[in-house]
Amino acid sequence: MKLQPTPTPFPLDVSTGRVSELQFRAPEAMTPEDRSLAEGAQTEIGRRAGLQGFRLREDAGWGYEQAVCPAFPDHIILEYSRLEGDGRPGDVTLFSAVVPRSGEDHVRVIPVRRRGYSLWTPSSQNSLTMHDFNHMVKQSGLPSDWWITSLCYAALAGGHVRGSLVPRTPEEEHYPLPTSPMITVSKKGGAEIRFVDAGPPTRRGEWVLEFAQSGELKKVRRVESSELREYPTKESVVDIGAATGPGKPK
Repeated sequence: MKLQPTPTPFPLDVSTGRVSELQFRAPEAMTPEDRSLAEGAQTEIGRRAGLQGFRLREDAGWGYEQAVCPAFPDHIILEYSRLEGDGRPGDVTLFSAVVPRSGEDHVRVIPVRRRGYSLWTPSSQNSLTMHDFNHMVKQSGLPSDWWITSLCYAALAGGHVRGSLVPRTPEEEHYPLPTSPMITVSKKGGAEIRFVDAGPPTRRGEWVLEFAQSGELKKVRRVESSELREYPTKESVVDIGAATGPGKPK
């Protein structure tokens, strides 16, 4: 009997050329097209940010970077941040702006943190944030890559997210290791995606995103902790200096 494929909003095969982590660009590193679009939207971003209590014109120290999100080619995501007080880690005000590439939609501003604290319901699980994200999905079509789609949401709702399918450096291959990203699908359809934002201890946290079979984001949870790491046992740690080849001692 032929087995029926498990329903899932995302293909489960790994496609060639998959992006393992999000790239972030300062304004001077953006493409000319994206920077021109961002600069042209500054007045509207400032106006909409002001409605949320973020005063771009009055308060000095604001800067932004682009979260390069290939899952949503019809939009650019900009992350605005400002250090507060004496610049202590975590004392930051942050919001995201989504700028459509076409003139058929408006700029969207998503509050994330003020002085290091989430506004109202945490932005990561706020229904308005998910609504804006699902609007992007409807406009661009359901992204094919579950991993980069999840990172795009985390950038939208949480700032400069650090998550990767592979270690960035040889040092990160060793103890301690962040937990690996994982997707779980059910026979009823839909998918649950888990991954760790391996940022500084004050921001590190596990993200859990639940998608419907249609690709609509239904629920988000984020738990912050400084202990979200995988600790391999002593027997599983390999000292590469003690071997001349795979499994071959000196």
